[in-house]
Amino acid sequence: MNITEKKAKAVQSMFSSIAENYDFLNHFLSLGMDKAWRKKAAACFDDLSDKHILDVACGTGDLSIAVMEAGESTTMVTGGDFSESMLKIGRGKIKKMGIESRINFQLLDVLNIDCENNVFDGVSCAFGIRNFADLNRGLSEMIRVLKPGGRIVILEFAVPTNRLLASFYKFYFTQILPCIGGLLSGNKSAYKYLPDTVYRFPTADKIIVKLETIGLKDVKYVPLTLGICNILTGIKI
Repeated sequence: MNITEKKAKAVQSMFSSIAENYDFLNHFLSLGMDKAWRKKAAACFDDLSDKHILDVACGTGDLSIAVMEAGESTTMVTGGDFSESMLKIGRGKIKKMGIESRINFQLLDVLNIDCENNVFDGVSCAFGIRNFADLNRGLSEMIRVLKPGGRIVILEFAVPTNRLLASFYKFYFTQILPCIGGLLSGNKSAYKYLPDTVYRFPTADKIIVKLETIGLKDVKYVPLTLGICNILTGIKI
């Protein structure tokens, strides 16, 4: 097993271990803002009528559901994740909502998406790309399965540029979040890992360069909530 495979296995195990508390902690620790962020991201798809969207690293399916709700009755969503524990929760959600016919959750390795080229009308990902064991490979796979002219929408955390906000953000993210997340989930290391990934992750400008290099045009980003997170979008050439 190479380094990339080892990292992917470790991340998979970590997310599976916090799956039961994942939604509650996301909403609680973001003060509920994550719901609005996902809604904004879903709205970035211009026309969802008769479209099939792939939502990678979908976790428990909140963005998959947001995309479906932003669309029409003809909008179909496939949510893929490598944690069966996360997907099980997502399936429970759509069953409760009665929308199983419009969303399909399946095991998916974003580094090796098991489908042909140019299949999906759109590809989305919320708070997932910074956890890719190989960022370039994961982004390339997202673009590979996207139809020419299709849109990619990525929602991801960022470090605020405002110094005062950045100081508070860092204190909250590195001191408060691990304590609360660890207390409620029983896995403090997971909630130390998550903030670390934000601070190690490339800036939006650098991600834009990557996306342009591997096949997107009109790539741009919009900061949300004073730069706490960004929405990145682009069109496949």
